[in-house]
Amino acid sequence: MISIQALQPSAATLPADSSSSLHQTLDVRAVRNSQASLTQHASSAIRRTLDAYGIDDNRKTLSQLNQDKYHVLIKQGNFGTADLTHGAYISKKSEDDYGSFRWLNPRGLQKYQTNDLSQVSLTTTNLVQLKETYKNENATQFLVELLRGNSREPGDKIYNEVYKKNLDLFHYSAPLGTGNGFLIYPNIPYMSQTYTAGKITDLATRSEGIQLTAWAVHPLLPHDLIQEINSDPSAGKALAKQNEELNQHNAELTSGVKSLTSILDLEQSDVGMLEKLKRDSLQHLVDAYGVSAEKDKVNLFFHFPVAPSTATLHLHVWVNKGDHPLNESRAFGIDEIIQHLKQGENINKLILSRNDGKFTLPTKDMLHKIKGMPESKTPIPADYSGFMLPLPSDGVVA
Repeated sequence: MISIQALQPSAATLPADSSSSLHQTLDVRAVRNSQASLTQHASSAIRRTLDAYGIDDNRKTLSQLNQDKYHVLIKQGNFGTADLTHGAYISKKSEDDYGSFRWLNPRGLQKYQTNDLSQVSLTTTNLVQLKETYKNENATQFLVELLRGNSREPGDKIYNEVYKKNLDLFHYSAPLGTGNGFLIYPNIPYMSQTYTAGKITDLATRSEGIQLTAWAVHPLLPHDLIQEINSDPSAGKALAKQNEELNQHNAELTSGVKSLTSILDLEQSDVGMLEKLKRDSLQHLVDAYGVSAEKDKVNLFFHFPVAPSTATLHLHVWVNKGDHPLNESRAFGIDEIIQHLKQGENINKLILSRNDGKFTLPTKDMLHKIKGMPESKTPIPADYSGFMLPLPSDGVVA
């Protein structure tokens, strides 16, 4: 079995041979500043000399490289403003090697690069109320329809158009004991037609990368698809043969098995489940997509808060994907959660430690209006800039 490790932020990458005799560090800023005492005539002469050799005098630009947190390559419109409809390539300091960029697709870029934001400051009381709100929701509808598999006619679109043509892209991570399993499959709304065309082994090297989700499957949810994946009629186990219960609170009471609606439901007793989910997700990336531990950047995380309509716990599985700072602000890495719970800490403490419990959210998602949320406010200007990518404006490339 081949294993790979999830992405962890690291220090700046050093040259393989850092010997001073072979690798001298060029302080570009110092080179630029060394001309400060020159007259304007001398400075112009240097520019003319560089021009004669076909070299742009870009010392001022070079001096800024690798200092900003984000560097972005994006298509510009006729008036020099960023065209979000084409997506963007992003390089993030401390995570990406110098000169290495990852793709942020147009859907994600347009969703998060917005000034239409609301801000909430959560407390322990809010988290208790939000947990109750999520528990009273039904399991996510599109997940339920997919889990019904071929038991209904005409059947689910994802089942017919993606699963039936790409069986290997759907993997069921079986539960520990009688708990929740996880269905791992492509996050279709954010992916191209590459999946349905069956071309997946080179996705890790393509601009779009790989974007999957692993959804918690409670024993009382439909198991038709899982049985088909496992080629085992008994895969659903006896508990699943009872009448299905989609309301997550009722399912928990009926079965005695905890429903997983968000990270609010995670406890120290779930560490084994999370570690297995991580192992199975990484192995699926190797088996189905040929992901390499040496070459590819893998990121495994949960969002919080989530919309009630998607309040079934789900892990995001990304490979070589660029992300937006606004999206990152509510992403909790699986390793971060595992280590926190292993220390005997309550998940609420981890959530409230994120920016002191202050979350900035796209107003369009209506997350700030969920029952249990405190009254929202408009972010201050400094917060706006902190959750935006530096994109071109007025003809100037950030």
